[in-house]
Amino acid sequence: MKNKKQDAKQIEVTERNINNNIITKEKKTNDANIHLIFLVCVIGVSLGIALELINVQNRITKDDNRSYWVYSVKNDVDNKNGILKHVHLVLERLGYEKKTNKTWNLLWSHDYPFRSLYTVIQNLKPNQKVNHFPGTGFITNKVNLATSNSKYIPKAFKLPKSKEDFLKYVAENRNALFLEKHNQHRGVYLKNVSEIDLNNGESFVQEFVQNPFLVDGHKFDIGVYVALTSVDPLRVYWYKGDVLFRYCPEKYYPFDPKNVDKYVIGDNYLPTWEVPSLVHPYTTLGFGMKDAFDHYANSKGLDTENMWKEIQKAITEVFIKNEQYVIEALKKYNSKDNFFEMMRFDLIVDENLKVYLLEANMSPNLSSAHFPQNQMLYEQLLYNLFSLTGVASYMDGISNQTVKNMISAQKNIAVFSKECNTICKDNCEATSVCVLCKPCLTPKLEKALLKAHKENLHKCDFRRLFPPTMHFQLQSDIKRNMTHLSQINRIQLLWYQGKCNIDATWCV
Repeated sequence: MKNKKQDAKQIEVTERNINNNIITKEKKTNDANIHLIFLVCVIGVSLGIALELINVQNRITKDDNRSYWVYSVKNDVDNKNGILKHVHLVLERLGYEKKTNKTWNLLWSHDYPFRSLYTVIQNLKPNQKVNHFPGTGFITNKVNLATSNSKYIPKAFKLPKSKEDFLKYVAENRNALFLEKHNQHRGVYLKNVSEIDLNNGESFVQEFVQNPFLVDGHKFDIGVYVALTSVDPLRVYWYKGDVLFRYCPEKYYPFDPKNVDKYVIGDNYLPTWEVPSLVHPYTTLGFGMKDAFDHYANSKGLDTENMWKEIQKAITEVFIKNEQYVIEALKKYNSKDNFFEMMRFDLIVDENLKVYLLEANMSPNLSSAHFPQNQMLYEQLLYNLFSLTGVASYMDGISNQTVKNMISAQKNIAVFSKECNTICKDNCEATSVCVLCKPCLTPKLEKALLKAHKENLHKCDFRRLFPPTMHFQLQSDIKRNMTHLSQINRIQLLWYQGKCNIDATWCV
């Protein structure tokens, strides 16, 4: 009996020890689980902090990649309510931050920057852009443009260099009148030949168009905004979103040469919304200046379609003639892909809508301080310009080829599949289009075509001036119009024809 009690007690002790061991093990397991959970939490928090630091750095990097610098020697361009108010506004809306000349991705210069900023601009990085091309002074210089030989430009003479030619022209055109214009400034005066100082080296004379088309008796000029995005090969676009119409503040007749407000458009011009016949289409119906004018001209039995075609031809001719000077000027710079330029070409038309080109403005007015109604025109123009040139894109300037291919790749520039699969297959010189086949493409041409494709994707309300509008499958007509073009411009023209043959939206 005693032995049984001892055995029972021993069993009870053993069970107690077993239970204690189990409890101890469970406690250790729980402690280990707690430690593991704590470790996971620490790692999670650390990873979260690390990821946030990476995101912050990425945001900082992204912001650094969207910075701009404005420059001018004489004008207060840093004032965000000044002459570049809308440039500042649009860039800030696109996520750009205004910075100094130390770090920037876009230089917007109100002046021609290639003398004073040469050392800054000479070796630009791929992600830096400048809003002017070197060499475009040959286009925007008043004397150079006026005295170029073109059917679209009224006859002009440099004085005193072309004095004899001028006097001969006067003798042959007795009824001609002439404007005396200062070489650099805005002074314009209508004078008799006897009143002109033929030995003045600071001015030139240009024939005056005596029969301008009038709207409600007012003479006007037409300001067309144009973007140059490339030379060698040449690509030029015009802004079709709207056109700036400026009317003389006083009626043309009765004509008085002493009253310049009758025939010279100045800062205090008469805007479209104050011209009686244009109030209804512009203000009441909400059309733009271009459409309001077209409506008026059509109501008078005139067709403006050919007028706009002639305007495009007149502007295109200027760029084709002067491209060589821009190409030559670019030789001083590391790359030709960092530049773009927006100009405004001013034209007039006579009573038959014949087109006359007067001048090209390097830095056209973009301030709505005088006419607040022009705000939308300027801001839409700038947004479209920044889209066309890649300034508005976060992807622009990125060197990663995979990212580049996401936008424009080889398949996007492939054309003339029939020729490339047959006659060009073993011979890159078999026909003119063979150079556009992938095995024959040079790196320079491939790069140019990829950029052209990207511009076409983002051109918004810009339309091509050059290469010009073409028609589906009319390759023979294109070839007939290529004789005066450089080789690379002829090749680019063929490429656009190839894209037009595939997709009609590429024809314009």
